[in-house]
Amino acid sequence: MILSIFAETKINNMHFVLSYDLSATGERRSSIEERIDNILSPYRHIRRLTTFFIIHIQNEAQWEAIRSSLTALAQEIPETLHFIMSPAMSGGQYNGILQKGEWDEINNITSL
Repeated sequence: MILSIFAETKINNMHFVLSYDLSATGERRSSIEERIDNILSPYRHIRRLTTFFIIHIQNEAQWEAIRSSLTALAQEIPETLHFIMSPAMSGGQYNGILQKGEWDEINNITSL
């Protein structure tokens, strides 16, 4: 029983990608994106590209909490909010074209 409890509370230091499409514009879009930012605020994260985030989490329960909160938001608003969350992962490397400083921040989150 003690080993089971330890396994559930183990910190894994993982990260995942979140991307979304939102049909709202103007002030309404800003208001909804502020709510998305509030959902992500407890977690270390960076925003790259318009709606592309890399988010650091410590366990699968945090991934599920974010998914659940975004789903609730999508169901609550009259606008369309579609999102994709990658599986949580440890390590790995992202590739693409960004400014060097932006890669440094990505590497900091993925190497925690």
